[in-house]
Amino acid sequence: MQHAQFSTHASPIAHLFKQYAPIILALFWKRGVQVEDAEDLLLEVFTAAIESPRLLTLPENEQLAWLKRVAHNKMVDHYRRQSYRQTTTLDDSAHLLFESDEVAPEYVAMRQESHAELRSHISNLPTDHQEILRLRFTYGMSSKEIAQLLHKSDTAVRGLLWRAVTLLRNVYREKQGR
Repeated sequence: MQHAQFSTHASPIAHLFKQYAPIILALFWKRGVQVEDAEDLLLEVFTAAIESPRLLTLPENEQLAWLKRVAHNKMVDHYRRQSYRQTTTLDDSAHLLFESDEVAPEYVAMRQESHAELRSHISNLPTDHQEILRLRFTYGMSSKEIAQLLHKSDTAVRGLLWRAVTLLRNVYREKQGR
């Protein structure tokens, strides 16, 4: 990269850049900003300096303070953007896509098929068995809660639940026996 030579007729911003750019870069590097990102941030700082009508009216010692404050804000924005957009290569993350078999497309499709089959078998059970299974396994209610809701005894609900599960087991056993 060639460095521009500043003439004696350089603009005030060019003078500020020549004088303070190394200090601002060092500030970024000290805070752990990578070289490429630090250079980009430096350009953002001096773009803000060009756009600021106020900077050149400040005393010289306050100009550096202004540039450091802008540099700090640009760095905070940089880290904020970086936290939202964490990057990794596809090769590095490919193994994470289906790290668990439970989220692999084949497994999801098989599970959906199994659930559809189970719903079909449940729909063939008597209505009271269907209701007990739904309350217990869909809504997670205890047998006591189901008993209160249906105005039955806890023992009666447990009996219905046991019979419903037994009927389903028998359906699956018959299916496996074929």
